[in-house]
Amino acid sequence: MRSIKETLEILGEISAATAAILWFLSARVRLARRDTAKRGLASGVDDPKALLRLVYQQSQRSAWAAIAAGLAALFALADGFVR
Repeated sequence: MRSIKETLEILGEISAATAAILWFLSARVRLARRDTAKRGLASGVDDPKALLRLVYQQSQRSAWAAIAAGLAALFALADGFVR
C-alpha cells in the first residue's frame, strides 16, 4: 500500500507541475504576440487568420493545462483515500 500512495503523490505532483508550465506557456504566447495582434487590429487591415491562430494556440495550451490540473486533483483525491 505504501508504494501506491507514493506513486499517487508523485503523479499528482507531476500533473500539477505540468499544469503550471502549460499555463505559463499559454500566457507567454499571449504576451509575446500582443503587439502583433494590436498592430494588426489598429492598422485597419483585416488579418483574421493571424488573430485566430493566436487565440487557437493560447486556448489549446490553456485546455491542456486545465486537463493536467484536473489530473492533479484526481491523483490528490485518490492519494487521500489510500491509507
